[in-house]
Amino acid sequence: MTDSEQSTNYAEYSYEKAVTGKDKLKKVLYIIGVILLILSPIFVMLIVRIYTSKAYFIMYIMPLFLVLGIPLAKFFYRYLQNEFKYTVDRSTFKMEIIHGKAKPKMLYETDVKDMDFAKPATADIDKSGYGNVAYCCVSDTSPDLYVTSFKDKNDKKVLLYFEGSKKALKIMNYYNKNVEIKNDLNH
Repeated sequence: MTDSEQSTNYAEYSYEKAVTGKDKLKKVLYIIGVILLILSPIFVMLIVRIYTSKAYFIMYIMPLFLVLGIPLAKFFYRYLQNEFKYTVDRSTFKMEIIHGKAKPKMLYETDVKDMDFAKPATADIDKSGYGNVAYCCVSDTSPDLYVTSFKDKNDKKVLLYFEGSKKALKIMNYYNKNVEIKNDLNH
């Protein structure tokens, strides 16, 4: 396959999830929880000190909480930062999630020919018949919000919300005519 054939049959699009008030609250609560966890040996020492005079053993545990607590806090903080990436390679559609700067994790993979539909998202979509409804989008009110339906590898029906891009949707439309393309897409 030549480079020009590859470029016409391949599209990749990645985007970060928009930060909402709920996401900010999760981050603040996470940081408060980490601080309390790291300071917990001091609180335990004070409580034990009140009831006995043998609270000095806690002084040996405190550095362990700091040495292990800070790297673990950094490791788990990445799960509060979500980036989505999808690729369309010929008739294969893959949706991945990236937490922080970690390696992408595959969420869904399907053949475009097996999609029931892919269309601009509207409020009139009935979500009751689906085993899984996934929101892999910037926000629920994005102007380029698309929705697609397909069966995953476990044969469950999936309703997937994602950000539409012109090139990816044109490739998908070539393999499946149930893919609608809006003319006013931003990307």
